[in-house]
Amino acid sequence: MVEIERAINYWCTQEPAGPDGALCARACALAAVYDPMIYERATSVAVARLTSEQVAAVRIALDLRHPQRPPP
Repeated sequence: MVEIERAINYWCTQEPAGPDGALCARACALAAVYDPMIYERATSVAVARLTSEQVAAVRIALDLRHPQRPPP
């Protein structure tokens, strides 16, 4: 759940909101998973339940927030 929330926050800082203040497309896709998790008080969701778009949005956001450091 924390990873999805971080990814939503990441995309909200990277892509502009819609003209009506709606979340950007990637954050909106992740919110479709996050909202039911909150309602159901779930702490995790199986990757198999995510669409390929949602998986990509999480992976990109988390990889960019924590880039790999080159080995010493």
